[in-house]
Amino acid sequence: MGVATLTQAELEIFAFGKGMEMALGGMQVHGPEEMAKTFEDLRKVQGTALVIGGLAVIHYGYQRYTHDIDILYAYSDARILDRLKTDFKLVKKLKSGWHKLEHRKTGVRLELIPEGALGTYGFIPGPKAVGGENGFISLFGLVWLKLISWRPQDRADLDLLAKKRLSEFTALRERLHPEMHERFDQVIAEAKWGMEHDPSQAPDDLTQGRDAAGVGEAPGRYAKKKRAARPKRAVAGRLAEQTKK
Repeated sequence: MGVATLTQAELEIFAFGKGMEMALGGMQVHGPEEMAKTFEDLRKVQGTALVIGGLAVIHYGYQRYTHDIDILYAYSDARILDRLKTDFKLVKKLKSGWHKLEHRKTGVRLELIPEGALGTYGFIPGPKAVGGENGFISLFGLVWLKLISWRPQDRADLDLLAKKRLSEFTALRERLHPEMHERFDQVIAEAKWGMEHDPSQAPDDLTQGRDAAGVGEAPGRYAKKKRAARPKRAVAGRLAEQTKK
């Protein structure tokens, strides 16, 4: 499955986050150098574990800041803590296998999520079931995990990823367990509604005008909006002149 590496574009997200540190009320924010160093040490011992969570969301095209690294590992991988201990110190060890660590040099947090852990809507699958490449979970696996967790942040991530990759995202439905379909359909419906009311969020794979799913607006509607705005500006100008007089 390979090992994960952050691209320069992905690291720039952390440069932006570092620049916003003061605005975030003194919250510790890790910059690109810290994240790059943490990944360098993680790659040496990653094994079959997969990067999930916020960094996987970034990997699939939605730019948002995250303050830690989440990785999914097979519960049978009993030696993962031994592999990590040289560069990561153990902060919390749970019987469930859901462990928290911290990079010794940078302070970046690392959270280990085990196969078989209980989420809001079922058990978390393992790396083999979800699949992945280059050390990151597959898009299918990421959707699967977030539908199981279903926290507000998970729903927000799914909504934005669906808008970014609508056709690819919609095609995943057939591979999901039927118990997930209702939540998945809700994500797709909300994403389409958002794009219909904010065309700037249309993904790259939409054709001009409307796609096959009927998402998007016809070009003529924009022209109508612009023509409707002109009289308002003219009225505003006349009111300003009258006020000066």
